Amino acid sequence: MSGTPGPPIQRLTRRLAETPSAFLAPVAVGAVLSDVLADLGHEPLDDQWLDALSPQRPSEAQVAWLRACAVVAWLIADPAVGAVVETHGILRLLGGDLHTVADHVRAEDFVSEDDRREELARLLLRAAGVTPAGETPAQAADRLATLDTATRLRVIAESRAAEAHSAKVRQALARKRAQEAAAKATRE
Repeated sequence: MSGTPGPPIQRLTRRLAETPSAFLAPVAVGAVLSDVLADLGHEPLDDQWLDALSPQRPSEAQVAWLRACAVVAWLIADPAVGAVVETHGILRLLGGDLHTVADHVRAEDFVSEDDRREELARLLLRAAGVTPAGETPAQAADRLATLDTATRLRVIAESRAAEAHSAKVRQALARKRAQEAAAKATRE
């Protein structure tokens, strides 16, 4: 993330909170995003992206991702936001972080939950290569790290794995003590 300032994070989170319900309904995301990019004067989507955003029979995961993409389209339609985000940055977000997050966060949560709104806003600004107004790159990265769904899920998985390993070690030690106690009792 560069030190180039973007819009204030509050502007993005407020816009997300005001997302019209039409953006949470099933929409032709490829068409919506294409229109938003055209309105902003940005590079259009290529055929590969249009196909990805317009699947014939989308899976549940694809539907969740497409709904999150529609919310992003609403967010970047704000001229102050669209001015700092180029098409390649938007596609980097859609094809990367948003795929991961959409597997675990519903599109409605990006609108209704404070932390998820802030997470999506910060992910977009990071993809654009800018920091929220009034923040240093380090502050922006640190704040995103505290909100990041992918990081939180990884930490939870690592904690569960460590706990499972500890339980196995405790069980092995208990078996060994029982064997030693049985061997000692046999000798006596």
